[in-house]
Amino acid sequence: MKRLIIVLLVMSGVLLIVPSMVGAEEHKWASGASGIDFIDDASIVLEKAVKKSNNSFFKKLYTELFYTPVWIDKKGLTHFGSEMMKVVGEDKTLLPLMQSSKYYELVKEKLKILKENEGGSLEDKVALELELSHLYKAYADYMIYGGINWTAFKSKLAKLKRELDADFGWIIYAPHRTTVSVLMDAIALGSFKKGIKNAEPKHFNYPKLKKYLLKYIKIEKDGSWKKLPKYSKKLKSGKSSAAIPMIRYNLALEGDLGSCRGEMNSTLYDKCLVKAVKRFQLRNGVKSDGVIGKSTYTLMDIPVSKKITLIRMNMDRIKRLREDNSKVRMELNIPSYRLNIFDGSKLVDTIRVVTGKRKHPTPIFGNKVQYIVVNPWWKIPESIVKKEMLRNLIKNPYYYEKRGKILKRTWDENSERIDPGTISWSQYRAKSARIPYRFMQVPSRRNALGKIKFIFPNKFSVYIHDTPSKKLFFKTDRAFSHGCMRIQKPRELLKAFSLYNDNIDVEAIMKRLQGTKKKIVHLKHKIPIDITYLTAFVDPYGNMNFRKDVYRYDKYTLKDYKHQVDRYKRGQKSKKTETSKKIEKNIKKSTKKMDKDGYSVSEVYSDN
Repeated sequence: MKRLIIVLLVMSGVLLIVPSMVGAEEHKWASGASGIDFIDDASIVLEKAVKKSNNSFFKKLYTELFYTPVWIDKKGLTHFGSEMMKVVGEDKTLLPLMQSSKYYELVKEKLKILKENEGGSLEDKVALELELSHLYKAYADYMIYGGINWTAFKSKLAKLKRELDADFGWIIYAPHRTTVSVLMDAIALGSFKKGIKNAEPKHFNYPKLKKYLLKYIKIEKDGSWKKLPKYSKKLKSGKSSAAIPMIRYNLALEGDLGSCRGEMNSTLYDKCLVKAVKRFQLRNGVKSDGVIGKSTYTLMDIPVSKKITLIRMNMDRIKRLREDNSKVRMELNIPSYRLNIFDGSKLVDTIRVVTGKRKHPTPIFGNKVQYIVVNPWWKIPESIVKKEMLRNLIKNPYYYEKRGKILKRTWDENSERIDPGTISWSQYRAKSARIPYRFMQVPSRRNALGKIKFIFPNKFSVYIHDTPSKKLFFKTDRAFSHGCMRIQKPRELLKAFSLYNDNIDVEAIMKRLQGTKKKIVHLKHKIPIDITYLTAFVDPYGNMNFRKDVYRYDKYTLKDYKHQVDRYKRGQKSKKTETSKKIEKNIKKSTKKMDKDGYSVSEVYSDN
């Protein structure tokens, strides 16, 4: 019965759209048997070919399809085959050396040959069916999984953990869909285009990020991006520089200049351009003062090819983040130092955060906030006691007790209190030595966790909390914590949670915050939170943003990233004119610069 449904779905597509268009070419093959007879005959040949093959994807796919050919029919390409060729052929995000592009060109050539041979034999058509499945697999892998070598990335993080004695946590989530399930959904929908579109992520502004990728690809293709001259001096409003026209032109391309164009070739740094520079600085996470210093100038001089690679890579990160379709959710992006709260597509609030420093990185994962602690105790991890507190305890056992950090027998807040003066702290200097007691900081305004913490239980033991160190929120780079996330406006977050949890009595909690008595409030509606690491992203207002690689994860990822382009083949022998030699010399210089910056250009690896 299931096979009959699949045959009817495939046949319905064929009958609805008989012409198969690839570019401007139409592929129709000689008719022989009827459509149903052809599928039956082709299925027999296809089953033998698949069972003989060692290709596990073929076996899985065609078992699901009951060995029904999905791409070809007696006249040529089916509706699905034609639509796939059109979708792949028109996808401007594909790179020439990707497997998808290679298979596309191969299939096009085979289609041409078979057309010239009046469609070829049944075996030829079945062979083409499998070539089209090769193409589909490569393209679907690109769409679903991306080009990040996650195995190599995790190995690098494990090495860093050993070298820096820090936990570089990153949970990689499997996509909800597979190459086989996407095709089966597309068949059920009756459209390859709709099926593959549904396979793309919808969260973390992925669709808008893809639009920006296409925009930057067009800029690069047009050759309109201006290379800036070497930095010479700081530029303020009213000053002049030969670099100003190029800066103005590039800002116009990125959309920062808006309608305030003025005289494009003017070398004067006018007030109109100052506004555009401030917008650029905001989008790039640096101080928005309108002054073009060396750091801002360096950001302005990033090649458009590098921006394209960063956007691609971050799109591929999104593909392996957790998918949660909850209407109310929170997204905390480490490189932007922001927590955004959403209700559907509406931004409820955006709050500044402080994240972990490089030696104590905030982990990347997703979970749900389950409860809130008012007037929390800070239970100090043993790692902090040994690395940061022990040297002071050896000198003065009461050093931390004077600062509200008391010693307890266990993690239980009501356990026996221990006199730190009775402990010989020097015995715990050895790395292997374990401290059998627990330090805690009592609830107070001086408590390192502030007055509120938000708990989403996880293996990393991190959470969101208040802090008495408010001045850090006014810094541009805010990686200062031991891994937890300090929040600038904890009371605002509490109020946001109360919108979806009627058991949160904000007024009563505000009164309790004036004292020191601890209280736990469990959420009726647990709010999903995703902690991400996106250095190229679209903000809630629709703007393209780039950020500093805080933990150097970009550098580690790009080393083995598949979707980079080696445009210039090395070792290719040909006669070169003086002009071409000069161009090649400039290319080599550019490549060396990119290598130095940590964005090395490499061969595109196989998608498989």
